[in-house]
Amino acid sequence: MKEFLDGLKSIGDKANWLVDGRRSLSRFESISRVNNLVGSLQRREILADDLIAIFSFNRVEYMETLLAATVGGVRYTPINWHSTAQELSYILSDAAPKALFVDPALFEVASKAIQQSQFSGVVYAYGDLVDADGIEIVDYEAAIESGDLPDDVDETVFGTPMFYTSGTTGRPKGVRGSLLPPGTTLANFSAAYNSRIGTPPLGVTLLDGPIYHSGQWLYAFLPMLAGSSTVIQGKFDALETLRAIEGWKVTNIHLVPTQFVRILKLDEELRSSFDYSSLVKVWHGAAPCPPIVKSQIIELFGNCVTEYYGSTELGVNTMISADEAAKKPGSIGKAVPGVEIAILGEDGEPLPPGTPGIIATRSQRSFFYHNEPDKTKATKIGDSYSTVGDVGYIDEDGYLFISDRKIDMIISGGVNIYPAEIEAVIHGHPDVLDVAVIGIPNDEFGESVLALVSPVDPKKANEALATELINLCRENLSGFKVPRRIDFVGEIPRSLAGKILKHQIRAPYWSDTTRKI
Repeated sequence: MKEFLDGLKSIGDKANWLVDGRRSLSRFESISRVNNLVGSLQRREILADDLIAIFSFNRVEYMETLLAATVGGVRYTPINWHSTAQELSYILSDAAPKALFVDPALFEVASKAIQQSQFSGVVYAYGDLVDADGIEIVDYEAAIESGDLPDDVDETVFGTPMFYTSGTTGRPKGVRGSLLPPGTTLANFSAAYNSRIGTPPLGVTLLDGPIYHSGQWLYAFLPMLAGSSTVIQGKFDALETLRAIEGWKVTNIHLVPTQFVRILKLDEELRSSFDYSSLVKVWHGAAPCPPIVKSQIIELFGNCVTEYYGSTELGVNTMISADEAAKKPGSIGKAVPGVEIAILGEDGEPLPPGTPGIIATRSQRSFFYHNEPDKTKATKIGDSYSTVGDVGYIDEDGYLFISDRKIDMIISGGVNIYPAEIEAVIHGHPDVLDVAVIGIPNDEFGESVLALVSPVDPKKANEALATELINLCRENLSGFKVPRRIDFVGEIPRSLAGKILKHQIRAPYWSDTTRKI
């Protein structure tokens, strides 16, 4: 641990290494704080391979906590700040963290979740303390200032994330895994992954998406491990993003297609007035990007725009530059170094170029679902390959194209949404006989959530019931999961085995588009 932190310090101090709307810290200041936070965790017997969780908005303290956990060998779970108390409670019970780091603005939700869960650890509060009966609360700044000196941790022992991603059963799954083979040092890991994604050396990262998202973590936190300064925005704003790029001379940023759309909706003369010459990498992924949007964003930012394909489970699998995308429109690129991609049939056997099949990958990275061995086993296919259920093909030049999704996941604004979780809530309404949730085309978000509902009494298929169902979802789900529209139908088509025929349901809504996702 000490060797790695000393290595970061030796890069040279920067006046603005970590910046948000509240504070600015130099590299030296922040690393000293991180060192003390590791000592605070160790004093509370939160040691290597233990787990902490973070329920907070983007802020300097969040990045410090990630770094402290990493160098201290402590695993960590970033939690979606839109989570309801019920959703947070499940994760706390399933993950069993020894500490929960909380933004004061989210403490009310956190407190309810703690009371509903099996959580028995300590709560670190960013900012002002809040009184809560039965919950041990530690002032984050007091812990930093206590000067607890940490015991050193071996360089080959470093904390890794366990992100929660929903499954088709509607229950979130913790994704655990080894990022690189055992015995890898933290310095080697940082160098390898930053090389894989093309991080500019000692650049300036702009974080303007939620750090709880694995994509934002990969493209913001990993550059920080390599010494990049990080400018943190609490919430995406198209105009403020462009101002930050120019003002902070940002070298790299991760965006999703929805953010591209919002930037392009700004007045053309306004958006063209900013200086983007500092940009080296504009990474984008998490959702399909319409060709017209991609061409316009490349025209604005230049050839630094790079698309990737990956997942929380399998990491980054492919990348494609702007120049390559012009030659291979619609492709999501070739396999990155260290990753092998194959297109397999249902029998696990390889398929020839141009033939759609299951997209499978093989690399040094391995993963498993926390407490879900059967679901882990279901991701294995063929000769030691893994898959998350996407379907596509590889052309004769080795470029990958996605043609469809095998699972029913909806991607809206770069966020994964799983229909089964929403269907379970709507099914709980006494006037609902059956329900199917699908994604339908949306120019801004890629997809939006639609619920098709078969009511018990057809006479109740009206706006009043639709409003009740929307409100029910709002009470039990994060806002981005709430259907934007309710359509009433006579019957939900199902197979003889009882499975909803999602492909059949989706077809009419996608018939006038050239894409399937």
